[in-house]
Amino acid sequence: MRRLYILLIALIISGFIGCQRSGLDETKGHLIIIGGGKPPPSAIQNFVELAGGLKAEIAVIPMASSDPRKSGKSLEEEFLELGVGKAESFHIQNCLQANADSVLERLSKASGIYFGGGDQSRLTDIFCDTRCMELFHRMYKNGAVIGGNSAGAAIMSDVMITGEGNWKVLKADSVVTTHGFGFITRAVIDQHFVARNRFNRLLAVSIQKKKMGIGIDENTAIWVKPGRQVEVLGEGTVLIIDPAKADFTVEPHRHLLGVKGLRLSVLHAGDRFTLE
Repeated sequence: MRRLYILLIALIISGFIGCQRSGLDETKGHLIIIGGGKPPPSAIQNFVELAGGLKAEIAVIPMASSDPRKSGKSLEEEFLELGVGKAESFHIQNCLQANADSVLERLSKASGIYFGGGDQSRLTDIFCDTRCMELFHRMYKNGAVIGGNSAGAAIMSDVMITGEGNWKVLKADSVVTTHGFGFITRAVIDQHFVARNRFNRLLAVSIQKKKMGIGIDENTAIWVKPGRQVEVLGEGTVLIIDPAKADFTVEPHRHLLGVKGLRLSVLHAGDRFTLE
């Protein structure tokens, strides 16, 4: 019991509870967040160039997939075909491996980290509260590029939509969320947005959490640059739910969510916005 108490105090002091990390306002790194489907060539090209081009060393994290060996191999081959110096899959099965010195040493050599698609909860189950998570954030803050597609997009925000819940209603707690990786703290990311009719669930989460909602459609991406500047890439649309000047209510008996003054924007390739 005493050891558990000491560990809890240490986590509070370090500011690291769950997967959320704070204090990334001065990060030097970049995020390439892809909404699913086939990644836009411009997104992958930017990811590779930011990682170092021909000298890039890409760490592929495929454990969201139901078949991570196959998915990891496929992503390795795609990056190698683009001419990167090295692409290596990391098959980290549990939190013990995510704390291992040997894994951390190999990961720390990467200039880019790419999370593949599948079920985002598989990634949070493995990496939350681990030394790997701390390393990801340290690398991002120091200038590495972090990319992800589909599930690899969902993990990017500190509030992560799990895919469970009921988004046919706008009620408090109707959409299940958990701690994501926390590279973005001012917004919630949703993926496959238009293709899978996910407006209701992102709207519910955005209202309840009082955070910006970013819905990224398939074959589309956002590029989050240092200074929280964001550019849209790809073929489709990105929908922004901006609650900055909104007034929120929750109906007390049925827990219905309400809001006045919400702003919506639909953006395309080349459009820019700021994470505020």
